[in-house]
Amino acid sequence: MGKRILSSFLRIDARSLGLFRIVMAAVLLGDLLRRWPWVRAFYSNEGVLPNHNHIFNLRDQGQVWSILHAFSSVGENHFAFALILLVYLGFLLGWKTRVFHALSLVCLVSLGSRNILLENQGNYAAVALLFFTLFLPLGSRFSVDALVKSLSSRDEKTDAELNDRPRPTEAELAATRGPGWSPLSFAALAVTLQIVIILVASAAWHLQGSWRDGSGLHYALHVERWVSDIGARVQGAPGASRGLSYLLLAAECVVPLLVLVPVARRVFRGIAVGLLVVYALTLGVLFSLGLYAWTLLAAAALLIPEESWDAFVRRFSAGRARSVLYDEDCGVCLWLARLAKRLDAHHHLTFQGNGDLEGLARGKADGAVERVDLPAGITAELVQDTIVVVDEKGTVFTRSRGIAEIVRALPFGRPLAFVMRLPGIGALLDVFYDAFARRRADISVLVGMDACGLPAPKDERDEEAAESLEVPSAERARRFVTGGLREAFVFVLFVAALAQAAKENPLPFSIPQGKALAAIVTWPRMLERFDVLAVSAAEDGVFVIDGQNRKGVSVDPLTGAPPAVDPSAFNARKLGQLWNDYLNRVRQREYEPFQKALRDYLGKGGPALAGRAPDEQLMGYDAYWVRYTIAGPGESPARVEKGRDKLFTHSRGGRLAIDRLPLVKPAVRRQE
Repeated sequence: MGKRILSSFLRIDARSLGLFRIVMAAVLLGDLLRRWPWVRAFYSNEGVLPNHNHIFNLRDQGQVWSILHAFSSVGENHFAFALILLVYLGFLLGWKTRVFHALSLVCLVSLGSRNILLENQGNYAAVALLFFTLFLPLGSRFSVDALVKSLSSRDEKTDAELNDRPRPTEAELAATRGPGWSPLSFAALAVTLQIVIILVASAAWHLQGSWRDGSGLHYALHVERWVSDIGARVQGAPGASRGLSYLLLAAECVVPLLVLVPVARRVFRGIAVGLLVVYALTLGVLFSLGLYAWTLLAAAALLIPEESWDAFVRRFSAGRARSVLYDEDCGVCLWLARLAKRLDAHHHLTFQGNGDLEGLARGKADGAVERVDLPAGITAELVQDTIVVVDEKGTVFTRSRGIAEIVRALPFGRPLAFVMRLPGIGALLDVFYDAFARRRADISVLVGMDACGLPAPKDERDEEAAESLEVPSAERARRFVTGGLREAFVFVLFVAALAQAAKENPLPFSIPQGKALAAIVTWPRMLERFDVLAVSAAEDGVFVIDGQNRKGVSVDPLTGAPPAVDPSAFNARKLGQLWNDYLNRVRQREYEPFQKALRDYLGKGGPALAGRAPDEQLMGYDAYWVRYTIAGPGESPARVEKGRDKLFTHSRGGRLAIDRLPLVKPAVRRQE
């Protein structure tokens, strides 16, 4: 019992790791694509923060690095983003998984560290999860690496071998593990506890404020720089926001407890995963928080227990069972059958060579194969010309329709199969199928596969290696040493992250950090602060530019619209998370040295006026932080202006009456 409980915390199912990799890579790709349109503004020397200015302003901190500091021009940064795109795609596909995993971590840290004013809680969460999972085998399932290893470790040649699907033994798995890798790892516990820390820290912030009485979400939805367009539409529904407030707070408090329950894991972990998915989707839809919500959505995959995966695999549906008659003399056909077998998680497919027409092979729920009468429409001539697929009712499908039936039998294959069967698309696929079928033998020979019953030469060394499952003692010792070093580093990394979390969040404990532990989390930007949607005193603000162009028209170069200083007309949410986080930080005194580059960028037209006609360019502007208070649920108006702080001015200034306000920071002088 004790060993089983220990294993439940020190081991994450390989399928959960594979699913996390896919979802997390998709999240990283989405993050990269939303940043890409702002390459000029945020990452090039023509934007708000030239790299030399960034490095100079951070000279006293020292613990910030980014490979993007080496790229200066807009074109160079577009090239860098293209490289990052390739890295993320490699991570998504699981090709050379550990290499592209490490490179993805480097790229994510570099994107945040190139302009630290863009960082938020989502960056900290994503970096932490990527770092801890770097020590786990994310490429062991649902990856190109896993597929290649599976195809090379078992080279099926007959339909009997295709239908034989034994579960690998522990000895076989141990023999295939790389140096230093074992089924148990502290990294599994560390990444699970990191998810717990994120939720507990967020709950600690919320329990200090308005979330306790159910009004927290109401106030958060009225913070202009956080809310999304969808969130803005539900601002006026106090009843719904109160219910969602309690649900989100309950998820932050309950999920950590459910995750740590060592028994009935399928039930408790299932509830935890469901709550976390609802929590992440709610935040992701209602707010623009960058990586935060979608990183937690990916993290939910790590909590899926082995029992749930095994139950999923056992879901055999007789209605989706298909018998596949393939050309056993075609190397490519056999390879595709081997591929389909590995994608067939529910064992719906049963394979049969076209040289055997003594009945039809059909799979059963227990994995056994039975023989039934061959449908009358299947002849020796038919199976020589096309693939033949038979459903549970005896209906025969050929050509592209047969391929569609195979796809339909695979997990989540129904939508694609439906598209393949549509009129027009099915006819087009038949054309491609017929072209391939006529040349399948030539194609097999061209790619070095068996054709026409002539097998490719076998490598006897591969057979000898496959027969031996015993791991040499020297290899075992090397794995023990490297594994020990890995576990020690993960432990130190976790202690450093825990100390940082206790420092940055109102947690009921503290851990002495010291310079060494601080450096471990600061360099990769694992800053562990998770004050998500923590509204302070129901007050916030927006950054507004009162500019005037050569026509004498007032315009905000951030939005391209007239300056919105009235709380009822705020449109800052249209700028998105990157701009709003940047503007919220740059107006603060500690980031005052970064304002000069912003002033220069705005003087060139900013994001909305760049490239427009000369008479639409700015002659001057004033920058303001417009403060407002948020009314309670059901009160009106929802937002009331509290004050306007002039941050800086440029040239002739703006045209609005608020131009008479004094500068908040006297050290920042009016530029003429």
